[in-house]
Amino acid sequence: MKFKEYIDPQPIEEAIDTSDQALKKPSGLHLVVLGLGDEEGTFADVIQEVAKNKKIKYTLINVEEAYIADADLDVGNLTFHNYDGEDKKITIEKEKCIVFVRAGAIQTLVSQALVSTLGAYGFFLINDLESMILCDNKLSSTILLDRYDISTPKTAMISNVKSIEIAHKKIGGKFPVIIKTLTGTQGVGVSKVNDMASLISVAQSLWKYDAQILIQQFLDIKSDIRTLVVNGHIIGAAQRIKQDDKEFRNNVHLGAKTVPYNLSEEEKELIKRAARASGTMYCGVDHCKVGDQYYILEINGSPGIRSSFMGYDPADGKKIGKMSDKEVFEVILDYYSSELHRRPLFRTEAGYIERVIVEGLNAPVRAKFDTGNGTNATMLHVDKLEIDGDTAHWVKNGQKFKNEIIDVSLAKHLQTTDKRPVVELTISFNNKQYTVPFGLTTRDSASEMLVNRKLLSIFKVSVNPNRKFILSDWVPKNDRSDV
Repeated sequence: MKFKEYIDPQPIEEAIDTSDQALKKPSGLHLVVLGLGDEEGTFADVIQEVAKNKKIKYTLINVEEAYIADADLDVGNLTFHNYDGEDKKITIEKEKCIVFVRAGAIQTLVSQALVSTLGAYGFFLINDLESMILCDNKLSSTILLDRYDISTPKTAMISNVKSIEIAHKKIGGKFPVIIKTLTGTQGVGVSKVNDMASLISVAQSLWKYDAQILIQQFLDIKSDIRTLVVNGHIIGAAQRIKQDDKEFRNNVHLGAKTVPYNLSEEEKELIKRAARASGTMYCGVDHCKVGDQYYILEINGSPGIRSSFMGYDPADGKKIGKMSDKEVFEVILDYYSSELHRRPLFRTEAGYIERVIVEGLNAPVRAKFDTGNGTNATMLHVDKLEIDGDTAHWVKNGQKFKNEIIDVSLAKHLQTTDKRPVVELTISFNNKQYTVPFGLTTRDSASEMLVNRKLLSIFKVSVNPNRKFILSDWVPKNDRSDV
């Protein structure tokens, strides 16, 4: 059997051109919008016009009609069939795509599956399914904000008539209150009620349509502020002022007027905290001020841009003046045109040492998470190793194993190279199971297991170099991995 030869790839930091010119160069990009066939023109038209002006390919994929049948994962391609409802197909390339996920793309299990598939294949999504669902679910987003000590209107879910009174007391016991569906945009499914009888009546009406509903503390506000945030950087802020005194909602779709808004430093910090908590790459953060208290009202993972914004430079946060919706999107596109900024988002923090369970092994393995390890297989140190044709016979902790050799990993150490047979092993980490390649070695090593960058990406973790055992139980040290 002839094994594939492997040379450690160039470190990603060295492979990326970080010059100012490269950061703004959109050449070869493909903008893809996942939405509905009648996708709201205010966003789709703007993104299409900007793409046309910059000579960037643009495609709207109708999630109600499209399906995936072809995938060439070796080169990172996916083919959507019937993407336009007219039986046409289109192939999108992972390295060249920026995929905007609109709210309509997460409303059914089928459309969610499309978004999830793109995320699993490593496409750059604005935003991924987890972030979109989190932002769309008003209760989950409220709980998240509370966890990060970010002030938001008091909220409680109600599921039956008996729960209404308890929930009402939980949010302060006063009227009026806001009743709203668990999901929804543009102010749809939101009502203000002034007494208990009305609250019960509205709730019962919504339950007839199988709606999941919550009630929320009412804040008497004349206006709120929508701020657009790109990967933790504020790029635009607009004040939304309702024009009808009888209307309690400040949505632009309901007639609210927008004017550019100059954010204070206190507001900027609050907004960035909320955006970071959501895990989004791009979002709209809505906030208001009641008395001396700021409140985050909502984090929108698919914000519209039909407003007059005060623009902010994402590089330094400085105010750059009034911006149109088109100019706002140009800033978004310029930022993400850089390969440097199109990186998968890993929210979960891991320590540099964690416990990994190898299937069949009688004890957990103390693993070092090595972000500098670019080998094609994670290293596992074994006590004995013999090669018999295409089979690896190995011993660890007195236990004997044999596995088919699927590849060879060449790990360079200064002037020497450690040639490791690669086998597939099933492991468990952070309550999830994976089958991944491991390079076996008996060579003297400072670590029992050395997890490479590829496996870290599969784990979807960011590594804290100052902590150990964040996501797993402590394992006694039997190596020099954290010396």
